[in-house]
Amino acid sequence: MPKTPEVFGWVGSIVVYGVTHGWLLGIAALTALLGWGACYVWWRRYALRMLGPRTRVQLVPAEAFDPSAAEVAREASRLASVRAAAGALPRRAAGVRIRIAAGADGRLEYWWEGPERAASLLRRPGYRQVEALDPTVDRGARARRIRFSGFPPVKRGGSW
Repeated sequence: MPKTPEVFGWVGSIVVYGVTHGWLLGIAALTALLGWGACYVWWRRYALRMLGPRTRVQLVPAEAFDPSAAEVAREASRLASVRAAAGALPRRAAGVRIRIAAGADGRLEYWWEGPERAASLLRRPGYRQVEALDPTVDRGARARRIRFSGFPPVKRGGSW
């Protein structure tokens, strides 16, 4: 334990150093503050720039869509991994937005919107009875699935 006069000696030498070299400490503090401010401005502009190119995926569920708890948990973990798949993005640019609305024919429509870097993860079909569509593509030009009723399904590896 140092004695009281020794403590005051150390404090006094620090004060004397601060008074004689205060301009140097001020320049160092100002440089650090300007560097931090420049990084902050760059990060904010980077976040705004990354909010522009986002991917939007429309999910159209089937009439009898009823997911199990395991499917919901799997999709939730996949949506949570979008941020990691997007890489080093600001928090507000890496998030996934889920939009829900009623379609023109009264069916419920979902949209997932996320960073362009994680587009492949968002477009990957997850639920069995949900179709993932690109909303920018014209639906009339898209090939529709053909479903036959009253005919037995063809076995795989048919006899042709």
